[in-house]
Amino acid sequence: MKMSLKKIAKALLITTFSSAVLMSAAHANNPLPTIKADAPNRYVVKKGDTLWDISGRYLDHPWRWKEIWATNKQIKNPHLIYPDDILILCVIRGKTLVGVDTGEGCAGVEKQLTGDVVASTVTITSTANSISAIPRSAIQHWLDKSVIVNPEDFNTTPYVLASKKRNLITASGDKIYTKGVPLIVGQRYGVYREGERYVDPKTKEVIGLEVTQVATGVVTNVAENGVSSVQLTDSYGKEVREGDRVFVELENSIPPIFYPEPASVSRGGLIVRVMDSISSAAKGSVVAINLGSAQGAKPGDVLTVYQRGPLVRDTKDNDTPVRLPSEESGMLMVFNTFDNISYAYVLSSELPLNVGDKLLPPPYL
Repeated sequence: MKMSLKKIAKALLITTFSSAVLMSAAHANNPLPTIKADAPNRYVVKKGDTLWDISGRYLDHPWRWKEIWATNKQIKNPHLIYPDDILILCVIRGKTLVGVDTGEGCAGVEKQLTGDVVASTVTITSTANSISAIPRSAIQHWLDKSVIVNPEDFNTTPYVLASKKRNLITASGDKIYTKGVPLIVGQRYGVYREGERYVDPKTKEVIGLEVTQVATGVVTNVAENGVSSVQLTDSYGKEVREGDRVFVELENSIPPIFYPEPASVSRGGLIVRVMDSISSAAKGSVVAINLGSAQGAKPGDVLTVYQRGPLVRDTKDNDTPVRLPSEESGMLMVFNTFDNISYAYVLSSELPLNVGDKLLPPPYL
């Protein structure tokens, strides 16, 4: 047991140190973002574009897009862009910048940047129809109904005992009965299905339980023996089953739009699950990682994925096995965070990404 604990401590120390070295190097040596040689001087934003893809047209390192974006100080949401906006590449005061063409070319972009525009009040722009960082449709399921909770808390909540019709499958419009802590009459509750348990690969501890909301209902009565009656008002693609748990609906506080930027986390992480798959992830996939709000992760954080190098035999040294260095294999962006787990969208992948692949903030170099 002592050796095991020492190994775990050593692994955690190495991961934390590696992350700290990369982040320190990033701040110590931070040259200006590199503009791609074939970057267009003018680009018309199209429906279906994403902020990440547009950044990729201009930059070798898309996560540094904010450093060349000429924000309009008169706009409350200065980073929003919309279909049919014209983006132009300008050199202003010796710095290469990208901004929205207001009809005056680069002179207009310079006015936006310096605030030399006539405006009595700050304009508030709507996020509706604006370009998102990633395809919203690809992550919608994981935004709407799936959350990660503490397993111990989950097991203390009331459970579905039976339905009025005494059938195992129950849906919207039916009545169910729950046993456990009495519910509050007139209160709206969610019905949740137990799912995947997340175990940290390093510590082997359970760090979260994924649950999916399958229905919503309103409590109509609480009997003397504590059994609560719940009238189901909505269902979400799945039936309600005996044993499902009932508690106050959990809200996902997700920002309406994500801004990709280098992650500022307290340590490195790992991919712990490929969602909706039993194998590997590629661009457009969703994965779960063992970095959450407790480690400083937040929506929009970009992380680089590294795959462990293979073992090869050194034929010049008696076939001694040698581990090759880890190689960068992709990038992902966090879009939903919980205490110790986050959901992330795969932005790019040179190789298939797998459970156990390492995660570190992208270097500036």
